[in-house]
Amino acid sequence: MTTLDGPPLDETGLESEGSEETQAELSRLRQRVTDLELTVEEYRRQMSQVLASTSWRLTSPVRAVASRGRTARVKSRRALKKLANRNADGGGHSSIRTTGLFMPPADAFPLYSPLKQGVGVSQLRRPKCADGVIQRPLGSPSVLVVAHVHYPELWPDIDDRLARMPEEFDLVVTITEGEAESVIPNILRRHPHAHLEVCKNKGRDWAPLVELANKGLLSGYDAVAKVHTKKSEHRIDGDGWRLALLDGIFESPEQIRRTVDLLREDRSVGLVVPTSQVAGVEHWGSNRPLVEALAFRMQMAFEPDDLQFPAGSMFWCRPWLLERMADLCLDGADFEPEGGQYDATTAHALERLIGIFSSVAGMDIVEAMDVKTRLATVRRSSPARPKTLAFYLPQFHCTPENDEFWGAGFTDWVNVRKAKPLFPSHRQPILPNYTTGFYDLADPEVLRTQAELAKRYSLDGFIFHYYWFNGREVLKTPLENWLGDRSIELPLALCWANEPWTRRWDGLDGETLIPQDLTSGWESRFIESVAPFMRDTRYIQVQGKPLLLIYRVDLISDFAKSASMLRAQAIEQGLSGLHILVVQPSRDFGSLKSVALEASDGLVSFPPGSGVRLEHFSRLPALADNHRDDQFISYDSAARLSTIEGLGNAGKPVHPTIIPGWDNTARRGGDSYAFVGSNPVTFRQWAYRAAAAPAVRNSGLLFVNAWNEWAEGAVLEPSERFGDGMLAALKDSQLADES
Repeated sequence: MTTLDGPPLDETGLESEGSEETQAELSRLRQRVTDLELTVEEYRRQMSQVLASTSWRLTSPVRAVASRGRTARVKSRRALKKLANRNADGGGHSSIRTTGLFMPPADAFPLYSPLKQGVGVSQLRRPKCADGVIQRPLGSPSVLVVAHVHYPELWPDIDDRLARMPEEFDLVVTITEGEAESVIPNILRRHPHAHLEVCKNKGRDWAPLVELANKGLLSGYDAVAKVHTKKSEHRIDGDGWRLALLDGIFESPEQIRRTVDLLREDRSVGLVVPTSQVAGVEHWGSNRPLVEALAFRMQMAFEPDDLQFPAGSMFWCRPWLLERMADLCLDGADFEPEGGQYDATTAHALERLIGIFSSVAGMDIVEAMDVKTRLATVRRSSPARPKTLAFYLPQFHCTPENDEFWGAGFTDWVNVRKAKPLFPSHRQPILPNYTTGFYDLADPEVLRTQAELAKRYSLDGFIFHYYWFNGREVLKTPLENWLGDRSIELPLALCWANEPWTRRWDGLDGETLIPQDLTSGWESRFIESVAPFMRDTRYIQVQGKPLLLIYRVDLISDFAKSASMLRAQAIEQGLSGLHILVVQPSRDFGSLKSVALEASDGLVSFPPGSGVRLEHFSRLPALADNHRDDQFISYDSAARLSTIEGLGNAGKPVHPTIIPGWDNTARRGGDSYAFVGSNPVTFRQWAYRAAAAPAVRNSGLLFVNAWNEWAEGAVLEPSERFGDGMLAALKDSQLADES
């Protein structure tokens, strides 16, 4: 081999003689390298002067507009091409997104990418320590700065700008092991309380950030600033670009304060980036299959032509977005060895994925120059946070009925445990994580723990399914535990699940286990049964009256008459009346009569049976060999496109319900139907859309199906796959903070 630092070596490592011509050529090459280095240095010096000039700053808005124009042109060309392809295919109009739901073929990846191997989505488990367990003391800093140091000589550029922070902040610094560790004394001298982590030289600034997310160290803040020492040696303006990015993040105390306030107050903002630093679809490079492989880990559908991300990987961020990095279940083996790559690595894919997270979750990327205007707008029109209530299944305890019908010791956990995937990337079984476990609702402590968890994530209460069959009560133990222990701080209301119990679990045709044969005077007996719960001060009221939901009013022969009697009986029991909401009937049950609607105080949609857009994957045979055309449904389409109604027939309000997922494979096996593509990011978009809808703003009520329908894959509770991600998504989507 040869070296530029001395004479050529032979195979033994000793100096060889070489010819005079070779030595002369070598000398010329050395001089050429020196000349080129001096030229690059001069270009960088000149570029730094340009970036620091007044004219460069004044023309920043013009460059931003030009950048947006380039992105718009690329997107327009792609849209026209997509339209032409659609017309060529016969004018199909499905809005189903499939990118991110399936693993790209191996030959689409860069040769040495570790992501090309793929993963079994059913085996992925979110790291235990990432589940929001970090509880910061009240009054501690609510702003976090995360800095990655690879070039220790560039740390002062970051440190000098931290002096502009207008309030106390926590500082986490990740440091590449080796030479970069020399910066540690300097950091601790200026920031003695900083949290430092030494990491391997792998995955640039993104692998250390993923590790922070896996450890739960990004939780509990209002805003996070992400910066790093950056040389970008493939760019002549690398030094100037780094300084421009840092000054865009830490422009001034006043601008920083506005940025943090915007992230605190505007739930539609995910990222704030330096002006002119939003990259678009023209910067996909060779990274798209890598991004698709990462999205596949979550089964998160996205639109590739909507790509926007923060160029340079320096930005302000809503912490919830960074926490989603833990949902990817990545570790060091998923990042390539460092080789100076400037494209097509896991780190480059994550740089783009953070922008996709923001878009799919229903959040905007805002440039620094727009922060002031955006903040003023949100402060002029900030609606109240809706009261969010989750349906609750009180099934998970042994009862004589379950023993009789399904076998001794049966609870729904039996179904949950035995679920099997129906196709290779089917996420089954859906299991509780270590904090939840396979609990027994006969134990009052379970309900207490659930109440504390719900309160932590700003859930306002539960809607318990109440099983009353003309005087016979089933699955009542959790309710009795709640009523008997006032220290369980859990608001709740009842939803009368008034359909008969059948062998098929769903109220359709099949063997009837417990009939619902209502006899004369049932209204009085029903109110007598529920009155003790409604008298409790924890019971949820709407407009000063106890809230009661009724699941199937079509099974009540004269609902208008019965509703009037129920209200009258409630008053006789010393209650203030009833606020009666009826569940919008499932497509399988037919429509409500207008007289029934008029007798109610409103409707509640109940997806997937009602109030949701259904788009089936009928043309995707790769999902399963023998699936029905209506068996697998796009969760992404439901989240983006389901109509959130304000008024139904007879002018009654329709209260929307959202679902974190749905997959009843555990109960129905091969006869099940499932929404494919549910994950915290897409659920967050649906929750935000619903919370911001006029229907919810007017009524102040939003429902979620469900807290714990484990056998139907509709779960807010922490799961093995996403931990507390669904609960965190719901809290982050709310329009106003509650502390």
